[in-house]
Amino acid sequence: YNSGLLSLFEAEVGKTNDMLTTLSALELMYELAESPYSSQFLLKTSLLQLLCSLISTETVDSPLRSRAMLLSGRLLSAVQACVFAINRRLHDTDECESAFEALGQIGTSLQGALLLLRPSVKHVITSAFCRSGRGVALAALHAFGNIVGVERTELDSDAEASLQRLVYEVATNSSKLTPSGLFLTVLRKEPDFRLAAYRLISALVSRQWCLIEVCSKQEIIDIVTDETIKNGMDARHACCLAISKALFSSNMANDTALAGVTGKLQEAVRRGPYLPKREAQPIVVTAERF
Repeated sequence: YNSGLLSLFEAEVGKTNDMLTTLSALELMYELAESPYSSQFLLKTSLLQLLCSLISTETVDSPLRSRAMLLSGRLLSAVQACVFAINRRLHDTDECESAFEALGQIGTSLQGALLLLRPSVKHVITSAFCRSGRGVALAALHAFGNIVGVERTELDSDAEASLQRLVYEVATNSSKLTPSGLFLTVLRKEPDFRLAAYRLISALVSRQWCLIEVCSKQEIIDIVTDETIKNGMDARHACCLAISKALFSSNMANDTALAGVTGKLQEAVRRGPYLPKREAQPIVVTAERF
């Protein structure tokens, strides 16, 4: 790797005008990728991006795309092994916060979230809500927010079904019994936890099952519409917006039982992140005469 030899092979892979040369470079890298030791060096390069380009470009010759797919599969098996290695560190109290942060970074992309869903998400959810130390729980909450889509679109239908099942499974096995109970427990904690909870709910509430859970607990609505800590006001307002948008996009918008919830959310959205509940009234004081 330090010799720069791999960069020469990368250059050859990028030259698709000579199929035989590119195919030879891909073949050599495929053999290198068989060794876990070699794979770690291949993953340090821009090879995966080059392979994605080869696979997705229609004008590339079919033999090149085929070999690129095989090489990608071999490299991604190393990535999967890396995820499982990180997953094992979730049980190490000295390193689990870093492990959760790493999983959160992986989960920011749709592909990364799908990769994590089966081996890691249940442990992330459990650590976020159930009897973890402060630092671990906070790291897990933020990781869970990344995985469910704070900064990207939702998962595919199979992954969404799996996510819902895991959340309800963790809730059922806890003392809170429901996801709404889990959310409320975190929202009752100190500001750092509320901030993480606002972020998580903002991402999750576009799902109908989560919207129902949030709107079923009046205390959740009371908390998210009444943040008093300055650092949490933006996140609180974003959360109100997300809940309100999900509610008015659903078939629950005209439910008379939710009229109070709807009104409270609309009022919180109207006030904005920093405006007080009541408009300030000027007080006129008569000047004292000397």
